[in-house]
Amino acid sequence: MKKYFTAFGKELRRNSQLRTGFIMLAVLLIGAIGAPVFATHDPYFLYDSLRVAPGTDGFIFGTDHLGRDIYSQILYGARTSLEIGIVAASIAAVVGTLIGGIAGFFGGAVDKVIVEFINIFVMTPSFFLILIIVAIFGSDIRYVMIVLGLTSWPGNARLMRAQAISLRERTFVKAAQAMGESKSKILFRHIIPNGIFPIIANTTMQISGAILTEAGLSFLGLGDPNIISWGQMISAGKQYLTKSPWISAIPGVFVVLTVLTFFMIGEGLNKFISPKMQNTK
Repeated sequence: MKKYFTAFGKELRRNSQLRTGFIMLAVLLIGAIGAPVFATHDPYFLYDSLRVAPGTDGFIFGTDHLGRDIYSQILYGARTSLEIGIVAASIAAVVGTLIGGIAGFFGGAVDKVIVEFINIFVMTPSFFLILIIVAIFGSDIRYVMIVLGLTSWPGNARLMRAQAISLRERTFVKAAQAMGESKSKILFRHIIPNGIFPIIANTTMQISGAILTEAGLSFLGLGDPNIISWGQMISAGKQYLTKSPWISAIPGVFVVLTVLTFFMIGEGLNKFISPKMQNTK
């Protein structure tokens, strides 16, 4: 394990894309975790005399149509975006890894059934499926995270299946089978741990996808109304775009930066994991 951390440290110093991504992620995490400290105002408080006010000394990013401080909302909105992105991508990683690992390792009829099941999910328009489920069960943040996770696992399943098909023919797996280890132990001790690295890189990119999807749901009015969301902020400011563009533009910029952050980390991890990409810039 130590050699992997050493190699990762070298890659972090060499790969500027990966390094920049982690620096941006650190800034986002510090802002989100320290929101109560860094926020200059209560994000829910309505300053009636300062509606749609541009940035001033007291309000760095100005106020929205209800007189709420946009800067403070950005900090608390970062919490929402990161929480949804990380939890949803983690659910997709766990489900996809288990399903793909079982399909690739056991093979045969099990593999055929699971592959067809994966294909059904791939062909289904996930965003419209999310819209239907949210409309039926509600827009609570917990439902949103679970739905996003359970509709984005097929990519991880395909990756893990390919890894499992390759790993099951390796000498150490054959040796474990010859020693009488059960298939479940081989799957969880040898197959999944050795095939998890591409899943980690893909999951990092899925975080950005979950953040974008949640922002889209909130923009359409299907997000959780009890939390602060960048998508809601963008939607609230759309009618003021011509006169007060900062209301929508500022949260929009942070959505783009956050998605770019996880994309850079995912691409950097891909280059670190895949030998074929080591020499690409």
